[in-house]
Amino acid sequence: MYTTKVTRIGKIYGCRVFKDGVLILSTCVDSKDMIGPAFRDLLRTIAKFGVDDEFIEAARRRNSKLGNKTASVKHIWHDKEQND
Repeated sequence: MYTTKVTRIGKIYGCRVFKDGVLILSTCVDSKDMIGPAFRDLLRTIAKFGVDDEFIEAARRRNSKLGNKTASVKHIWHDKEQND
């Protein structure tokens, strides 16, 4: 199961994606209004690896919704060994 979490760190927002409680992917954005676009970009990338998950697919549908902002953010991958 995929989940997301945002943490404000000073003037930036850390956006993290977890799979079964383990951090797998993250990025940072400068403004609150870019949190949604950043998550859509991160989740879209996960979907490109063939992940078949309802949460991921819902984000992909929102990415192409008229009026939604888009973003291309730096992807910071976290492997399992970093989390042990």
